[in-house]
Amino acid sequence: MVRANALDATVAVWHWYSIDQARAATLFSRRCGELERNPTAPSEDEKRRGLQWSVAEAEEHKSYAVASILASVAFLEASLNELLGSASEDNLELAGAKGGLPPDERRDLTFLMKVFGRRTSLLERIELVLELLGREPFEAGTKPFQDARLVVQLRNELVHYRPEWRAGAGASQEALKGIAKGLSDRSFTENPFTSQGNPFFPDRCLGHGCAAWAWMSMLSFANAFFERVGVTPIYDDMRDQLKP
Repeated sequence: MVRANALDATVAVWHWYSIDQARAATLFSRRCGELERNPTAPSEDEKRRGLQWSVAEAEEHKSYAVASILASVAFLEASLNELLGSASEDNLELAGAKGGLPPDERRDLTFLMKVFGRRTSLLERIELVLELLGREPFEAGTKPFQDARLVVQLRNELVHYRPEWRAGAGASQEALKGIAKGLSDRSFTENPFTSQGNPFFPDRCLGHGCAAWAWMSMLSFANAFFERVGVTPIYDDMRDQLKP
């Protein structure tokens, strides 16, 4: 959206970063899957080392998986911020989400945007929006909230990583804990560019299966959130383009 001021000839531009993050999550996930389907053969040196994959390609593959997960959470946060920020604009359809909200609810959202503190987590902010507007809340122990929370935890694990001992080769399901336990319960396809002797998290976990699950989980959660609020998200016209 572009807004011009005829008096001083200034132009204000509104950009929807949620669209950028949605495209990024989709494309990184797809690229991750393409590498898994069409892997490059290992070099002779890599074969002598007992590897069945190209080390360079394995590193590229994991980078795509991580990037897709980070973009998935960034998409949800941008979507929420755009909704709240657009509430103070005259035309909500042009500023973050399609569909009308009554003036009093738009004022409530504008107020909420101002009072959110840095310590308020992303999912807490979403719950507060629904509570303030009197909308149906999410059930914490069920989908899509449960999966969305796990994806946020995964993002936090990748961004705010703290070195620690992790369950290694041969660890039973019961031996896994924390984020590794939660992700192993999702039963997505593991990263083929690593061996079964490596820990489940992060080595065997971070692949196309995890990236696609994370992106679809966040997109499904965002869809459910906007449906509860009563507006059609700005990315609605491109949903068919967002398959990982």
